[in-house]
Amino acid sequence: MRKLSDKQWQSLAAALRRQIPRVAPEWTDHNTHDPGITVLEALAYALTDLQHRSALDARGRALAQQIAQLAGSLAAGAGAEECPPGMQRVNFFSGQMLSVDDFTAEQNYLRSKFRRLNRRLHGAGVVSGLGVKVEATGRGAQIVIAPGFAISPMGEEIELCAPASLPLPATGTSLLVLLHYAEQPCRPVPALTAEEGEPTVFSRITETFSVTLAPTVDDAAVALTRVKFSRGRWMLDRKFKAAKVGD
Repeated sequence: MRKLSDKQWQSLAAALRRQIPRVAPEWTDHNTHDPGITVLEALAYALTDLQHRSALDARGRALAQQIAQLAGSLAAGAGAEECPPGMQRVNFFSGQMLSVDDFTAEQNYLRSKFRRLNRRLHGAGVVSGLGVKVEATGRGAQIVIAPGFAISPMGEEIELCAPASLPLPATGTSLLVLLHYAEQPCRPVPALTAEEGEPTVFSRITETFSVTLAPTVDDAAVALTRVKFSRGRWMLDRKFKAAKVGD
């Protein structure tokens, strides 16, 4: 078993002490002789000790992990108040207790940088493909969008790997064909956090798209084209020019 360093449990104990005013404002004695401080430091030591033990069974490891995640969340909450404004990435170190929040924060950091780069360097619009045409069907008409790639005004990358279609209403005046970035959870797996049963959670998120029709554009969409209703049928508005990245 790896020997624990005093700095590990002392750091966690200090983080927990900083949370005391939030949960128990009336507790004012934070000295070492206080029984509450003794219990708190014992808990911090036990948490840092458990993460290095390999002889625990599956249930014991799951319980230790859950306790460690809760304590880690408290420590993260205390440190967050001390951080200056700006983008934050996770500072990994040996012996660190990681939780879902840590991995999510790391993903958010990288995604935010990509979105910022797309917005400020490339701009929004169509990168390639995404041509639109109107097709007649047995029930009316539909728009068909060719495969392609675009960047949304929010900096999200949107890719259509296959043609997409959307039915048009029976009548109307004019509508914009709007392309949005979307996410879809997939691949459910059993979750091991519940004591009874095996609920499932989605283990993946697919970055996909959605297509809508609207009279006006919104701040998060890429307007591909405009269709107008004339002489009893829908047709493309040839005067509309979709924004192109780089223009």
